[in-house]
Amino acid sequence: MERYRLEEGVVVGRKALPQGDLLLRFLTPKGSLEALAKKGLRPSGRSGRLSLFHHVRFQVYAKGEGLPTLTQAELVGRLHGLEEPRRFLLASFLAELAYRLASPEAAPRLYPVFVSGLRGIAKQPEPLLPLVWAGWRAVKAGGLAPSLLGPGLRLQGGRLGEEGVYLGEKGVEALRAILHLPGGEALPYLETAPLERLLLALKAHAEEALGPLRAAALL
Repeated sequence: MERYRLEEGVVVGRKALPQGDLLLRFLTPKGSLEALAKKGLRPSGRSGRLSLFHHVRFQVYAKGEGLPTLTQAELVGRLHGLEEPRRFLLASFLAELAYRLASPEAAPRLYPVFVSGLRGIAKQPEPLLPLVWAGWRAVKAGGLAPSLLGPGLRLQGGRLGEEGVYLGEKGVEALRAILHLPGGEALPYLETAPLERLLLALKAHAEEALGPLRAAALL
């Protein structure tokens, strides 16, 4: 069925194609979406000016089973602060993780977590803290939260057991708080948590369920 539809979301991927076309990936409250911006790399092309992490309203034209075509795009807002290389890399990891998790069923829960995480990465003095919080909350929203009922303090395969990334008592407490408490209540646990180890555990847990994440290799 041929149809136009309006969407709103965040640009989480862009790839130049032959003949000046541009492949864009969006994360929306409805799920993940790819669209083709024809001649989007032309200097006069409005879609070519869309960059990663821009918040946009856009219209796509879908015909049959093919890739939707981007027909209109309006910039709603952009985050300042993600230009720093480390913050950009952390935001890219969160974006790839969220995009992979954003099924239509999970997206309404996942999208606000993703947006909140991006804002934190852009503004917080320690951007690793909002990444760890948002990454684990995104995993939970996607239905892949680990079990915390195991006997040990090591995380592997979604369960605390004898192998995996060692979190220690503070790490386990923080992970439990992330998964079960509102963000404001979880923050004190994160401030004293081993953030690097929680990130390593997040990478291992996510890749076991979703396969390799390209951005994870760069962290």
